[in-house]
Amino acid sequence: MATEQQDRADGAIPSPRTATEWLLALNEAPDDVLLQRRFQAWLTDDPAHERDWISVNSMFDQLGSALSSDTSPLGTSTVVSFPPDRRVKRRRLALVAFGLAAACVAVGVFSPEILLRFRADQMTGVAQQREVTLADGSTIRLAPSSAIATHFTTGRRDVRLLRGEAFFQVVHDTKRPFVVTTGAVQTTDVGTAFDIRRNDADTTVAVREGAVQVEGNGSSRGLSEVLHAGDEIRVSTNEGGVSGVARRHVEPEEVALWTSARAMVRDRTVGDAVDAIRPWFHGVIILRGDIARQPLTGVYNLSDPLEALAAVAHAQGAAMYRISPWIVVLSAR
Repeated sequence: MATEQQDRADGAIPSPRTATEWLLALNEAPDDVLLQRRFQAWLTDDPAHERDWISVNSMFDQLGSALSSDTSPLGTSTVVSFPPDRRVKRRRLALVAFGLAAACVAVGVFSPEILLRFRADQMTGVAQQREVTLADGSTIRLAPSSAIATHFTTGRRDVRLLRGEAFFQVVHDTKRPFVVTTGAVQTTDVGTAFDIRRNDADTTVAVREGAVQVEGNGSSRGLSEVLHAGDEIRVSTNEGGVSGVARRHVEPEEVALWTSARAMVRDRTVGDAVDAIRPWFHGVIILRGDIARQPLTGVYNLSDPLEALAAVAHAQGAAMYRISPWIVVLSAR
């Protein structure tokens, strides 16, 4: 409060206090260096601020349809910003964001994020990795924007991957199975190092060393497979259990490449590449048109997500619009 009163006394605009207020302020003044510094200070001041920022940006990601009427091709595939004469459109975008935020608060859209904080034992923010050493000596490296919960008993070691991705290096114990659950999918260690990524509708398991058993929990398709080094499986699920399975072979050294801030996309889609980049970007990435389904192969530097997005756009001959420092749109030409 003292800071706000001092700001008013000095004739300055008070700093935003919530993630939504910061989103609107940064959208209105994307070139304000002082504002950006104040935002970075706010973001790093409290871990809860970063989690709230992730929540607001996840909500704002739903604005793709609204943007279609407010953005026009600028004839370039490089990162660009709207010129001053687009200020009215930025304001319109801010109003849309504000209205959506208010509606989300009213219906409790943020409650899943709040519940996640209560359920998780360990969480990471944007562009943040964390290595967790468990009581049995096993280690879990959390990718950015990820969360886990653990429960160990005398007869079993359970880990729930609640969000995101994690790389597991397990101390094998035949008397205490190590089981990772992601929705309807269970992965059991058979003495190994493996990676698991969870999205809204699927789970991807890839093995670097040793073997794991992957099973569909409550599945009508009866999934039960043993994966060895270099095996990868993507399991799609719905309310009835497993709905689809896709298998492929990868080079073992490519498994969990994100731990060195790189993403290998081999015979995948633009959507897959962008999904790998999102947790590293402090903002919103929106895909327009059919670009998400286009095939792609490449290696991308996750430590510089804007550079990575520009490389994806260049490879596809797509347009990349930087509406503000925090909002990027990739659009098929």
